[in-house]
Amino acid sequence: MEPEEKAEEKPEPTPPGHRRWAFVALIAAGLAVVTLAFLLGLMSGSPPAGDHQGMETVPLTVSPTLQAPAGVIATEPPSPPATLNGTVQATSSPTPSGPPGFTVTVSPTQITASRSETVTYTMTIEAQNGFSDKIHIELVASAFFGIVSRTTDLGTQEPPYPKTIEYPFPIPADWPPGITVNGILRSTGGGITREDQITLTVR
Repeated sequence: MEPEEKAEEKPEPTPPGHRRWAFVALIAAGLAVVTLAFLLGLMSGSPPAGDHQGMETVPLTVSPTLQAPAGVIATEPPSPPATLNGTVQATSSPTPSGPPGFTVTVSPTQITASRSETVTYTMTIEAQNGFSDKIHIELVASAFFGIVSRTTDLGTQEPPYPKTIEYPFPIPADWPPGITVNGILRSTGGGITREDQITLTVR
């Protein structure tokens, strides 16, 4: 017996409605792919594909500090002038207060030394309020309760001030030990007289 021939099975035809929906789904998938590629291009900073002739890409730079344009030197704004009740006040250097004068500082003011020793006195003159006159200095020394007195001219000092001068005072060898000499340093200039007290004790 010959085997029976089986009838060839033919695929069932796809209804026209199914083909239409498959085509629509294919188009939708293609649009989704194109849209996704477009969005990825925007996120990466690259412009989307297409005709870009005549277009220029300008990079955007974000800086935490304010930058001056190219060719412009950045400078700080000038400070506004001081005002009082809306009126600009002119600034000026301070003016001296009070009449002109001077001070004289002498060192040492008290000292004990031996006979034949030399004591060096240092005097510093400082001007006040623009004082610029000459200053004459003299030393008046007295001992034995004023019985013995001697005046020594220390000269005249001229500006500018301040000025520091030194005066070496040799103690005579014949002065008795234990004697105390009181001195007055008198400075006169510009109608002003200053007096400073000094004391010297002999061993």
